[in-house]
Amino acid sequence: MEAAGWPFPATVVLGPEGRVTGWSSGAERLLGLPAGQALGRDVRDLLDHPALEQGLALATTGGTWHDTCPAGVRLVCEPLLRDGRVSVLLTMIPGIPGGLELLNEAADRIGSTLDLGRTAREIVEVAVPRFADAGGVYVLERLLADEDSPRREADGRIVVRRLAIVLAADDPDDWSDVFPVDEVIVHPAGSPYAECVATGHPVLCTGADVGDLITHRTGRHLAEVRDHASLLTVPLTARGRTLGFALFSRKRPRPPFAPADTRLAVELAGRAAVCVDNARLYRREHRTAVTLRASLLPAQITVPDALEVAHRYLPADDVTEVGGDWYDVVPLPGGDVALVIGDAMGHGVTAAAAMGQLRVAAHTLAGLDLPPHEVLTRLDKIAQGLTAAQFATCLYVVCSPTTRRCRISGAGHPPPLLALPDGTTRVLDHPPGLPLGVGDTGVGTGYETTELEIPPGATLVLYTDGLIESRRHDLETGIAALRESLTPHRGCLESAADAVLDTLRHRRGDDDISLLLARPAAPDPDRPAITPCA
Repeated sequence: MEAAGWPFPATVVLGPEGRVTGWSSGAERLLGLPAGQALGRDVRDLLDHPALEQGLALATTGGTWHDTCPAGVRLVCEPLLRDGRVSVLLTMIPGIPGGLELLNEAADRIGSTLDLGRTAREIVEVAVPRFADAGGVYVLERLLADEDSPRREADGRIVVRRLAIVLAADDPDDWSDVFPVDEVIVHPAGSPYAECVATGHPVLCTGADVGDLITHRTGRHLAEVRDHASLLTVPLTARGRTLGFALFSRKRPRPPFAPADTRLAVELAGRAAVCVDNARLYRREHRTAVTLRASLLPAQITVPDALEVAHRYLPADDVTEVGGDWYDVVPLPGGDVALVIGDAMGHGVTAAAAMGQLRVAAHTLAGLDLPPHEVLTRLDKIAQGLTAAQFATCLYVVCSPTTRRCRISGAGHPPPLLALPDGTTRVLDHPPGLPLGVGDTGVGTGYETTELEIPPGATLVLYTDGLIESRRHDLETGIAALRESLTPHRGCLESAADAVLDTLRHRRGDDDISLLLARPAAPDPDRPAITPCA
């Protein structure tokens, strides 16, 4: 079967048994077989398609079947009632030369990333120059503003953002000046673009005014646009919603878009729209996660001069960029400092919501200057009432930088470490307690406070289990690796924090990572007296 050069559908009427009873001139031209030689023959002898038997059977029972031949011709079998008996109407819809290859390439290339701009550019790079001389992708601005159900403008106009444009020839710099990426354009009601979005159907324009349509309301002019004489606007529809449209144009002397070209463009746009929607949803979730992370994690930590602190956070993945880990440093009356680190179960937005509530609660309780075990007891009650209904681990430490005395209480959290000046490390032994949110199980869930003194020059190391535990490494092995990574770094805490993450990064699993290092500063006789922090 040869589809090239014949853009219109061809029809064949078949009896229930599959023999040809009607042969159109289109079928004659498409298959190169006169009607006299086709009538009465079994269509399976004329068309070599392995599933055609299935299509005939389905059509004779009232169903509709369709498939595509390797040559790019689309076959449709549907029931046809003639003279009181059911026949089969076989429609052959030719594609354009190379159309199937173009769709295959689109399937391979489009959606290789969740970057919205790159996805849009991939769509038009597949089509230009093979299918069109120019192409662009436009998405409704309200959808990009995170509105899932954007209302229509009362006057029928549409507001779209140009995400990508690709040209087959001419000077790209000139085109980028006239059609800049990320430009927001308003198209009035009645324009091909507004009609395409409103109806969800492609709109084809040909003639001398195509150049004016392309440059509509830009206020700019480009001589090469006058050569474009065929303009095809195709809706980008995914999950029942029209996201925007793809725009293709051809210039003279290239033939204008034909019906087969429109069908191919619709097929291409349909496949591409899902990728665009995925990228759009990712962009929204990414933006939400970044905003959530910025609001939940402390942007700036304030500590008294007598304490050095370094902190790091790595999300579990690059999609959400936020999870259940949190840490905080809270100056207390009298010069003490509360160091808090915790981990709500899981990661992503749900864990972050629980984390955010617990962090705010811990920060507020710290200001009451309560003993560590009392803070955890109250946090446990708060955790039980969270709508997120997640358990969380926590370590709460009150440190006096001047005396180097610390009071520690834990709720199911990995034990803190001490990195000593001589290069050795020590695991601090304290009652682990049960995670926050477990509540009273009747087996001694009360939290306890342990006191210790930090040796001069030693560093207190607080962390979450994402740093030491993964599917390939257990907790004990992870702690040993963390201790080893701390031994060579006894100078600047910022450098030590970077070195720890660089050393252990390859061991990370699918959990968030938080690290908090604290070291009482060396005594300085010239240092002024420490005043209480507000």
